[in-house]
Amino acid sequence: MLGQLFAVLTAFCWAHNSVFYSIAGRRVSSRTVTHIRLWIALPAVMIVHFFFHGRFFPEISLTLPYILMAVSGFVGFFIADILIFYGFVAIGPGRTLLILTLSPVLAAILSFFILNESLGLAQTAGIAVTIGGILIVIYNENRIEKIDSNIFRGIIIAVLGAVAQAAAMVLSKMGLSGGMHPVSANVIRIASGFAGLVIFALIRGEFLNDFRKMKDTRALTLIGTAALIGPVLGIILTLYALQMAPVGIVTTLTQISPVILLPFEAAFFKRKITLPVLAGTLTAVAGAVLLFMF
Repeated sequence: MLGQLFAVLTAFCWAHNSVFYSIAGRRVSSRTVTHIRLWIALPAVMIVHFFFHGRFFPEISLTLPYILMAVSGFVGFFIADILIFYGFVAIGPGRTLLILTLSPVLAAILSFFILNESLGLAQTAGIAVTIGGILIVIYNENRIEKIDSNIFRGIIIAVLGAVAQAAAMVLSKMGLSGGMHPVSANVIRIASGFAGLVIFALIRGEFLNDFRKMKDTRALTLIGTAALIGPVLGIILTLYALQMAPVGIVTTLTQISPVILLPFEAAFFKRKITLPVLAGTLTAVAGAVLLFMF
């Protein structure tokens, strides 16, 4: 049960972070937020690693678990987060997190092919229910406010973020099966994602400009707080959960964030939470739960 508890606490971290990152992203851009937050998160997780292991960084090794964890970090903290953070700004944190309930669906499919995990009738039904719940929300929100090309693009990009997130989760599970400590795994993952983001910022010619934007002290405070709660606390909780519980259950429980987020979105983003939106959100989460509970 401890692994499941860690997964639920992770969901609260994601709900909190999505609000903070959405506000900051609207002030300084989603790509800047994605980049700058790891300048804060990486030193923080290295300090945590020092307390656990007496050194700031794990011993570099070309073993398979180390490589898998590095690839997981590149996919999760670089590719997935660029896509997801774009979604936060384009379509809001609630819709983005709702779409990310697809991650357990995609993780189950990947695990079926890569880890030889079973995918029976109940799991197939869970996939259908999750997708149905998401479509209910999108359909009803389109009736309230027509989905224009920008919102549609945001939805597609968020779906791609869900794909990348699921791949990163499965890669993490494979790496952890080699006995790597979760704190060491987190340092490796964030360092790998950090390297990708720095190179990307240099290529797009925005490296220094991203730091200049931190004159916006409110944005910097939001990014800093979320960086410590998400990439540090949230990821460590996730990796501990993955060691103690099946990947499907962990992925499912970490996806209840859309439900947790609904009252906060109504309060801070003035999103109209109608009964169909609530029903669709609960349906999507229920489908994710069904995917791994039977």
